[in-house]
Amino acid sequence: MIKGTAAPALFSPSLAMPTPRPSANVSQYLLTVVAITAAVLAARFLITWAAEAVLHPIPILGGWLKSLEIVELSVVVLFAFLGFGLGAASRHLAAKTPVAIKSIALVVVLPLVFFSSYWLRHHLWLSQLTAESNLSRQEVTALANQALSSEGGSQGFWGYYTTTTRMPILPATVPELQRMVEDQKWFRSELTRFSGIEPGVFSMIFDGAGWGIRLFYMVLACLTGLIYFFKGLAWADAARLRQVAQGTAARGKA
Repeated sequence: MIKGTAAPALFSPSLAMPTPRPSANVSQYLLTVVAITAAVLAARFLITWAAEAVLHPIPILGGWLKSLEIVELSVVVLFAFLGFGLGAASRHLAAKTPVAIKSIALVVVLPLVFFSSYWLRHHLWLSQLTAESNLSRQEVTALANQALSSEGGSQGFWGYYTTTTRMPILPATVPELQRMVEDQKWFRSELTRFSGIEPGVFSMIFDGAGWGIRLFYMVLACLTGLIYFFKGLAWADAARLRQVAQGTAARGKA
């Protein structure tokens, strides 16, 4: 090397040292996931409660809105926020973490949030039946499970979920609940008497319409959550690259 000449830039200390990647912080990631999930659950509970307390009791209009489950359109906004938030939370994970690992939170949280509104509606329905009767909560629950099992074949939450696909508006009092199965049989027989169509056909129509509505909102929620989850992942990758670039620029000035 000629005396007095500068060392090649290739051997510059700033280039010789590898650029450090942002370290993973799993605890921060988990806290972020829990916070986002809790916020979306709280908003979903609030919307569901407001619909059951204010919107659905409106004569005629409320029953129509409840039959179509219009309030479930809120899943577009809520699941967009949920998907983007869970994707963006991956910023706290290592850059090379596989997408399958990042998606675990989404797979777990999506059904939890989706079915939470139906769980609350089931709880509010039992509370209404209890308030309108002199029976205890346990006795009302037993009567409700018996009626749901007779109509839908299942008890508890799943019995409520399947029964409301064909009967969006359930009895509001215990006497109505005890007559629910007989009233449904009478209603179908009257439809048969006026139309001449077998009762089983109407059951298939009501079941198909109810499950079609539920499936529509389920698919809408999943697609919205998935699309915005990948948008959140893209934001997290961009934020991670900005952090690396800022660290490199700071070392270059040092």
